[in-house]
Formats: sequence, structure tokens, C-alpha cells
Amino acid sequence: MNRSADTNHFHGIQYQLYRSIRNSIVELEIPPGSRLTIDRLKRIYGVSSTPVRGALHKLKEDGLVAPGIAKSFYVKEILEEDVRKLFPIRFVLEKLALSESIFRIDRETISNLIVRMRKHLAEPEETKNNVPYDIDYRLHREILSNCNNEYLIEMMSKISILITRMRNVIKYYLLEQQKDWIICEMEEHFKIAQGILEGDLEKASNALETHLIHSMGMICSILGSNNVEYTARGSFVELED
Repeated sequence: MNRSADTNHFHGIQYQLYRSIRNSIVELEIPPGSRLTIDRLKRIYGVSSTPVRGALHKLKEDGLVAPGIAKSFYVKEILEEDVRKLFPIRFVLEKLALSESIFRIDRETISNLIVRMRKHLAEPEETKNNVPYDIDYRLHREILSNCNNEYLIEMMSKISILITRMRNVIKYYLLEQQKDWIICEMEEHFKIAQGILEGDLEKASNALETHLIHSMGMICSILGSNNVEYTARGSFVELED
């Protein structure tokens, strides 16, 4: 293997490692506040120190980790203050994306999403117990990916990692007595999709803003309750040792 191939192989391993750790942080498998050391990550992933170090520095650039003691890193906490700072930025960017994409989004795709939403709204108890998160992800992805503005897409992609991690506080720590919120959110998604299908920007934009405000409020409500006890999952349990 020549030097160029060696370099590409290294970057390939480092990128895969970075993506894997990033996804685990975003999905809260590695909880906020966890201490990440090179030795422990080497043990979990079976790789050398160099790609681990590179992955951690990239995660620092993403705003997911910060330097800790003894050359370690720790996963940043999810703070209500940060949620309230970041969501208004999302309001502006995603509403701009919607204004550019509303007539570009494939009508068949939106129609199919609406059919699925109607089905789930008609079965609220089943929906609360088996939440179709893919509908949420797909709707927001259609809004962004069809805006025809690579700068806007890049800006949204940068903050979407942090937004998704915040949103996962609801996904994993919503209390049983709060689960009616899942149906309310589905109704909000339905109104956004209906506005897009009708080509009614004002209707879709107002529904999107209402939805994002409510999402921010629910995340802050959960964080402010002081009842969130994050637990590591899978291989990352040993990070708590």
C-alpha cells in the first residue's frame, strides 16, 4: 500500500469513527456529561489512538464535546439556555428554506406523508407507543433539500446535529403523562404538509413556526423538570466506569 493509499485509509477510519461516535452522542447513547478518553474509545472500537484523537477534535468543532482534564473530552450538557438560543436561528433558516422549496417539493411525496399522518392520527394510542419518527425527519428533510440554496443547506446542516440531539430529549425522555404531545406534534406536521400540498406558503410557514415553538417548549419543559436521568446504552456503559 503506497503513502496515498495509507492516508486515504487513515482518513476513512477516522471519518467512520467520527460518524459512529457523533451518532451515539446525538442519539444520547453517550449521555451528556460523559467523559471520553482515548483509551476507552480505543477499547470500544478496536482502533489506534490517532483516529480517535482526530475524531474527538472534529466532534469539538461540531460543538458536541469540549476539552476535559488529562487530555480527555466530555460530552456537552444539553442546556435550556442553549435550546432557547438555537431554536430561533432554526425558525429563521427553516422558514427561509420553506419559502424557497414549497413549489419544488414533490407533491406525490407530500401526499404519501399526509396519508400516513392521517392513518397515525386515526390510531392515537398505537402512534403514542410506536412513534413514526421517520415522518418527522422526512418532512423537514424535504423542506431543506429542495430549497436550491447550498449555503442555506450547509448552515442548516451545521446546526441540525445540535438540534437533533436536543430533539432526542423528547424522543427518549418524554414522560408517559406527556405522550399526548406526540399526537399534537403529528397534527402540526399534518398542517405543514397540507400547506405545502396546497402551495399556501403563509399557511405552511405559520404551521412550521407553531410546530418549532412547541418543540422548543417541550424540550425546555423536560430539561427544566430536573427529572432527566441520562443513562448510557450499549458499549458505552463502560464509559461511566
